[in-house]
Amino acid sequence: MRKAAVRLSKTALMLAVLGIVLTSKELLALSVMPLLFLAIPSAAGLRVIERSFDSQSFVGDGFSVSITVEARGFGIIRLRHRLPAHFELAEGSNVTEGSVFGKKIMRISYRAIATRRGVYRLEKIEYEVENPLSTFVRRGEIQADVSVEVKHRVVKISKVGAIRGRAKSPVPDIDIARIGVPGTDFREIREYLPGDSIKFVNWKASARRGRLMVNQYEVEGKKAVWIFVDSNPYMLHGTTVKNYLESAIEIATSLAYHYTSKQHKVGLYVIGERRILHPDIGGRQFRRISRALLEVDGGVEDVTEAIQACKKLIMLHKPLVILITRVERAKLDGIVRLSRLVPVQVVALEGLDSGISGEVFNAVRKKLVSKIRACGHCVEFDVNRVSSFL
Repeated sequence: MRKAAVRLSKTALMLAVLGIVLTSKELLALSVMPLLFLAIPSAAGLRVIERSFDSQSFVGDGFSVSITVEARGFGIIRLRHRLPAHFELAEGSNVTEGSVFGKKIMRISYRAIATRRGVYRLEKIEYEVENPLSTFVRRGEIQADVSVEVKHRVVKISKVGAIRGRAKSPVPDIDIARIGVPGTDFREIREYLPGDSIKFVNWKASARRGRLMVNQYEVEGKKAVWIFVDSNPYMLHGTTVKNYLESAIEIATSLAYHYTSKQHKVGLYVIGERRILHPDIGGRQFRRISRALLEVDGGVEDVTEAIQACKKLIMLHKPLVILITRVERAKLDGIVRLSRLVPVQVVALEGLDSGISGEVFNAVRKKLVSKIRACGHCVEFDVNRVSSFL
């Protein structure tokens, strides 16, 4: 109830009291008038009749939204298309206002910039309907069905340095896959693992051993690459726009594009969310990985536990394992042990720590990087730099 409504109510009550005290029919009749004004409702029916928007954008780039709403009734109507806190308006406005008596077409048109990646469902339009005398206000929401995918821009990687490890060759571009397109040369019979095709099941061997067994053949293709992205709470250090997790996702997206475009099988594991995508090839796999990285919110999981959870599949594929993390905060015993079996590359993120704590973290990171380089490959990456880390 607005102040005007309160004043009208008090006026009506005062006139009624005076009419009773003075026994005046005229005052009693006059006291009804303010109540009649209060009885005038705020009435409007709202519906979205048209909408257009850019469904995809990149971090830092703008996207356009236009929504047309039909309003029926009478009153003063205010509309606001709700936006997340880290969206910046570049042109136009996400708010509009107008008086309606009968029917009116109202439009919201603007251009905004998203400063953080993610899938945003901008489905709510908040409305406020006020009656002509500004005595009552009615609030609510209507559906707009607008969604925008904001992605990190893929950084073009020209080449990847040699990586030390137990592989047929140190560079995955010229290494042969452990898992790929099956050839005709029989290799062995082994136990079934998740991801194996049912057509390779050896039913006779399975019946003899009491568990599923599959035929394995020599395969063709390039070496698999498995990317591990750390999403533990310590990766959120920084701002909501610039932090270690956002940088890790940007790096992982660029690496996934680089390797899938070169026909490598690429897999993904998000440490903390236990989200896994088995290695696969081609543009479709890149889109799956890109979509999965868009939806990362973070969680809690030990890096060593994540490596252990994927160990069977890692030993099956024998991939190049790439871990993107803060080495000074993560427990890397598992990745050091894994480097004795498969080639491993660790991307050690830095650049957002300052002051005394930053100096301590830098000293710890330098020591751990030296330890990792003794058995594998480690790259220190300053998240404030745009230049390539490879």
